[in-house]
Amino acid sequence: MSLSKLHRSVIAGAFAAAMLIAATACNASGGSGPPVDAVLPLPSASQSAVGLRTVDNAQLGTLVTDNQGWVLYRFDQDKNVPPTSTCAGPCATRWQPAAAVSDTQVQGVDQNLVGSVKRPDGSLQLTLNGWPLYRFTGDKNPGDTRGQGLDRVWFAADIQGGKAVPGARAKSATTQNGSDGY
Repeated sequence: MSLSKLHRSVIAGAFAAAMLIAATACNASGGSGPPVDAVLPLPSASQSAVGLRTVDNAQLGTLVTDNQGWVLYRFDQDKNVPPTSTCAGPCATRWQPAAAVSDTQVQGVDQNLVGSVKRPDGSLQLTLNGWPLYRFTGDKNPGDTRGQGLDRVWFAADIQGGKAVPGARAKSATTQNGSDGY
């Protein structure tokens, strides 16, 4: 294949990927796009840089974060057996579902506990031990835990996908975000 044909092939592939992303976004917002039950290829972790990491929180112990350090949460109204995500509409605007990819990179988290669940809109959401994971838009900086305990149903996820609870580690004078999260 000539260099010119290779460049056209790469550009065509990138254009197709961009169109797929745009169509999916339109479908999620109520516009046209592929049907909700269409099977769409997952982006790889290298394309989207999705990953799970851990961070030590002085009050809550070891928490799960995304690759950028944003704390991930679990919702008590979801289920882990079978994995079920119930946060949709305005809820999913405030509590953004962590997107699942085919090869999520992990550090400090058991890869065998990482999975995904199909959301009501057809997208795939990252799970930990079956629990769907979310990012809270009220957190202003990586490591913040402002969503911890909200409405008594939202909790930062620990490394097993469980609820992080105050006292999981010896308390210090301040938490990472300077508040107790409640």
